[in-house]
Amino acid sequence: MKKFDLIVVGAGSGLDIVAEADEKGLKTALVEEGPLGGTCHNRGCVPSKMLIHHADVAETIRNSQKFFIKSKIEAIDFPAIVKGVNGQIDREAEEMAKALASSKNVTWYRQRSKFIGPKTMQSANETFSADKVIIVGGTRTHILPIPGLDKVKYITSTEALRLTKQPKHLVIVGGGYIACEIAHFYGALGTKITILVRRDKLLREEDEEISTWFTKEFSQKYNVLFNTEIESVSQNGKEITAILKGGKQKLIFDQLLLATGRIPNTDILNVKEGGIETDDKGYIKVNEYLETNVPGIWALGDIVGILPFKHTANHQAGYIINNLFYGKKEPVSYHAIAHAVFSSPQVAGVGKTEQDLKLEGAPYKVGRAEYSEVAMGDALKENGLVKVITDEKKQEIFGCHIVGPDASTLIHEVVVAMKTTGKTSAIKKSVFVHPALSEVVRNAFYAIE
Repeated sequence: MKKFDLIVVGAGSGLDIVAEADEKGLKTALVEEGPLGGTCHNRGCVPSKMLIHHADVAETIRNSQKFFIKSKIEAIDFPAIVKGVNGQIDREAEEMAKALASSKNVTWYRQRSKFIGPKTMQSANETFSADKVIIVGGTRTHILPIPGLDKVKYITSTEALRLTKQPKHLVIVGGGYIACEIAHFYGALGTKITILVRRDKLLREEDEEISTWFTKEFSQKYNVLFNTEIESVSQNGKEITAILKGGKQKLIFDQLLLATGRIPNTDILNVKEGGIETDDKGYIKVNEYLETNVPGIWALGDIVGILPFKHTANHQAGYIINNLFYGKKEPVSYHAIAHAVFSSPQVAGVGKTEQDLKLEGAPYKVGRAEYSEVAMGDALKENGLVKVITDEKKQEIFGCHIVGPDASTLIHEVVVAMKTTGKTSAIKKSVFVHPALSEVVRNAFYAIE
């Protein structure tokens, strides 16, 4: 058995830890069967947002008549779009691999590996161990047990970002952010979109008011069937047929995307053989320091199920680096970590939602401002809403939620305020550029009732 100083499972945010260990001369085993960079870089947030920008451009052209400009899209080279984005992604992953290969301290295990005992793993026919282990194992798409699915060529978000042939009619199962972002990408480029949502709203994890606003806007662009589930699917040649529950309606289309949530890779990694505890959904249990129940084993990122965003994982990796290499043990702060959905319209949020506060029974105040109330918002000719939630005295910021153009950028005004003073005065006393779109954020704070 080979002995290392450190094992890092996962080469997304885990690479930050590997790089730090390498600088310190620690013998490190990196376990990663896919390209370096992890889910975000190779099959998630980075390629999806690069592809979505093409959709944003197409949508701008199609909407130009609102500005008395006549224009049209003469052709869309879909294969070139996908090839261009993924070519860049793959080149960057190869550059990471070359940099890693130059290290004398890191051994990269590129086969699927699993725990076979405490702090001990197996990769192919080789076993290895270390006194310290960091698990950054990620998640994968949850595949629903739909009758007939095993005989249908369906895709998940991974394949959706690398299709070289544009579907004519894409049916998406799911109503979360992945479903909405991919619907926007394909729909804006001309694919017919049908979204099947089990509940009555899209983006149900968002603030209820924002979710309702988004659902109304998005449903005007695409065919969204609410309170709908698939009873069975079948495929004949390139044609896929879905029978909807109740048996009274069927859909015929050429591409099926499952965007039905994520599940942790703890089963693939066989973490229980390592004595590592998981919760009832399979996520690794960690304390406030990201320590598992096994001394010397930490976990971070999506596999622990806490605010599963790439920026959260990077944030957590920084704490583990300080803890592991510099003896600066402190609990991870998750205060004011924002998120965004890069659909059209965009959605962004930070802090508590109104439904959170209702469940807590905590008193609160709300301020709202629509994009049309400010000059730049009116110029954009787009609907949008900024919603701010504060304490009863209108002083402490509890949360902010935005739907509309550039929501992913506007939210950072509030993130900075929450991370510094945490007070509404940080926004109210600031002088905003006029007529910038960010004035709508200021107006929402002044509108707190």
